[in-house]
Amino acid sequence: MRNAVWISFGIALVFVNLISEIGEYFTGIHIHMLLRIALILGVTMGAFVLSGAIALVHKMDEEVPLSGRVRDTLSADKKKSK
Repeated sequence: MRNAVWISFGIALVFVNLISEIGEYFTGIHIHMLLRIALILGVTMGAFVLSGAIALVHKMDEEVPLSGRVRDTLSADKKKSK
């Protein structure tokens, strides 16, 4: 997960500055550095949230249900143990 966040930070750092410089060259509109930093951090935080969600989904796929292994479940096993 850390690698995904660092990679997205690096890509955002390069692309946001590249797009803003190209946009300034062609249109003459200057994008302030504070706005660039906010965009970079926004992309990085978005990647952090999405990579965390993907990690949680992968962990959820590895879990095994408790049905049949303990006696206090609410499934059919509780009815059988009575």
